[in-house]
Amino acid sequence: MNRITITPLKRLLILILVLLLVSQAKSKAQKTEVAPYTQELVNRFIAKDSSLFNAVFNTCDTKEIEAILARDFVYYQDKGYYEHTAIQSLDQFIANIKKNFCDKATAKPKMRRELVKESIEVFTENKTTATQTGTQRFYVVADGQPDRLVEESKFSRVWQLQNGDWKMKKEVDYLVTTPAAKPAVRQLPHYVPEAYTPDDEALYNEILIMDSLYFDTYNTCNLEKMNSLMSDSLEFYHDKGGLSTSKSGVIEAIKNNICGKVSRILVPGSIEVYPINNYGAVEIGYHRFQNHAEGGSVSRPGKFIIIWQKTAGQWQITRVVSLH
Repeated sequence: MNRITITPLKRLLILILVLLLVSQAKSKAQKTEVAPYTQELVNRFIAKDSSLFNAVFNTCDTKEIEAILARDFVYYQDKGYYEHTAIQSLDQFIANIKKNFCDKATAKPKMRRELVKESIEVFTENKTTATQTGTQRFYVVADGQPDRLVEESKFSRVWQLQNGDWKMKKEVDYLVTTPAAKPAVRQLPHYVPEAYTPDDEALYNEILIMDSLYFDTYNTCNLEKMNSLMSDSLEFYHDKGGLSTSKSGVIEAIKNNICGKVSRILVPGSIEVYPINNYGAVEIGYHRFQNHAEGGSVSRPGKFIIIWQKTAGQWQITRVVSLH
């Protein structure tokens, strides 16, 4: 029997051939994962887009909107660097449309949405699922005035074929720019302090605990506990609401406007604490507020100042300054 000898050169050629075959197989597999889209599908999604925003901004036809969106539709709205992403179910999405564009008592200024058609791209994962991306612009429309651009954003949508009809299952909007509504003003140099270090670490940790205890009563509507943490001589300064010197009035306002509707979120690492000799401490920090009644939107960070008094071992709030 003749022995077959494989020379180094032959071994190298065989290895190259195997690598080429594997590469071709992978390339073929990858090409079948995302199939090329058809212009017919692009046109269909653009037509549905037009129907959707005509129903939102012009006719308030919620039945038309529900016909385009899947029952388990979810909307994610990016609100820029300082805001949390808002998440809405189909029912919340429809409710916000009714409130903002259909209810004459609460409706906001008339809006117009412009689709940048040349930005549209469609990617089909399989025969029943497709992803559409594009750019859109929103304008405020007022009689006798040019339309004012208020937002430009990029969107990404997942479409699913259900019973022969394409339904929008998910949309994510990424804020690109929000033009300033006010004319530019001269910006003065802003003082940036050195990094904060507590003078009294024990006091700092104690006030952190009191902050957590107080705002837990705020978030859970434990008004009895809240009352015990406020001084009877409370003064509450609010940049929009003004001054309140009634402890019971502040608690009643929280009961009516905050309980079950708004939660407070502390900005991590923002708190500073300074001792006040023979009195207590002053706390300075930043926090946000999440509005559960409006789709879970979160406010931009606002600055607060709280003056704490310690009497007979008991901490109470005597002064609050709330700035937005």
